[in-house]
Amino acid sequence: MIAPPFAVAVVGKTDKAEVRVSLDIVKGVKLVDMRVFAPFTASNILMPTKEGLSIRPEFLTDLIDALKKAHDQACEMGWIGGAA
Repeated sequence: MIAPPFAVAVVGKTDKAEVRVSLDIVKGVKLVDMRVFAPFTASNILMPTKEGLSIRPEFLTDLIDALKKAHDQACEMGWIGGAA
């Protein structure tokens, strides 16, 4: 088993920043962490920011459902393409 944090995915946020999704254990609590990483120096090395969200895994299905609703609504509004 890989020791936490375990990287799951990277999603673009802007042309310079990204959201990294990982699984972690903090003070014995299992968490799904979504953190914004952005460059802090001229070297453009991405570092974690305070922006983000950590939730317990049992609420992950609720978050996924909410994101699906947001996706469907954005499609209906013409903000993005894709099937609703």
